[in-house]
Amino acid sequence: MAPNAGRNKPLTAAQKQARANAKAGGYTDANMDGQIDVDKLSREEIAAQYQSALGIIYSVPEIEKIFNQAVKEQWVGPEGAAKFNAAVQNSDWYNTNDKYFRAAWAAENFGRIDGQTSADWNASMQNARLAVQQSATQLGAELSPQELDALSRRYLYEGWNDPARGQLLATALSSEITFMPDERGNTSLMGESGNLQDDLRAIATANGLSYTDNWYESAAKSVAAGLKTANDWERDVREQAAGNWGVYADKIRAGANAYDLASPYINTMAKEFEMDVNSISLDDPYIRQALTGVNDKGEPAATSLWEFQKKLRSDPRWMNTAKAQNEITGVTGKVMQMFGLTG
Repeated sequence: MAPNAGRNKPLTAAQKQARANAKAGGYTDANMDGQIDVDKLSREEIAAQYQSALGIIYSVPEIEKIFNQAVKEQWVGPEGAAKFNAAVQNSDWYNTNDKYFRAAWAAENFGRIDGQTSADWNASMQNARLAVQQSATQLGAELSPQELDALSRRYLYEGWNDPARGQLLATALSSEITFMPDERGNTSLMGESGNLQDDLRAIATANGLSYTDNWYESAAKSVAAGLKTANDWERDVREQAAGNWGVYADKIRAGANAYDLASPYINTMAKEFEMDVNSISLDDPYIRQALTGVNDKGEPAATSLWEFQKKLRSDPRWMNTAKAQNEITGVTGKVMQMFGLTG
């Protein structure tokens, strides 16, 4: 047979269809046998068909293995892309990492094909830093630059920008809540933690209780972490106060404060001893004794104001008051009058 014989042989119907299919599918079938020419489409061309960045394909060994199979078997066109996506979604990497991690990981690695971090990822990290720092300031947490960067990455990788995951950020920040210098040169909790400290301290003081800074810090951290609420801590304070002031236990649990309940005794003492009412605290022995007495049955019972006044007047301090001197002078005058010693 001559060397050039058969070169211009007319195409069969099957060959024509194979050529048309190759053109429509965007692949090469030089011999028109209906099979894709494997060595004609590069890895980059196939990756482009999957609309996948090479960064994610080459950075995850499991995904690269799937991609290598796609190149070998020429998974091209819509069906090939769907097959690739299905294989990725069935991979351990895909199912081990949630959607937040995958999105952040892809965003960070898409720009690293040429060794450079993408501008979009840098912008995302900057926004994350601002969000984390704002939350830290709001809660009263102090962060070093390294801690801020680490939490900002977690903010993106763990999806803390999702409102449904907002508590995760607060929980992570809770361990960083600490006492910091305030504008008066003292140390105090800041932000929402400082507000909680002020509220709990006011309730504690009004019920004759005192707590350490560590106690307030622990309370603030637990509230920020979502482990307890401010109401839980207030209830704890009131429960302890109710135990100390059994006469008023039910009222204290209901929201009343021991100092207010003791005001009749405090005001009486201030008048009898002619002293500033604000200088008398619940720790005063007379006040504490009046509010912690018991009746004949051993039940909590407050001292009557008449008995309380009587006890106060047995105190040497009362004898030195102007009121005492006036009363003594008045009684003495009456006695002398009875015996006809005065007119």
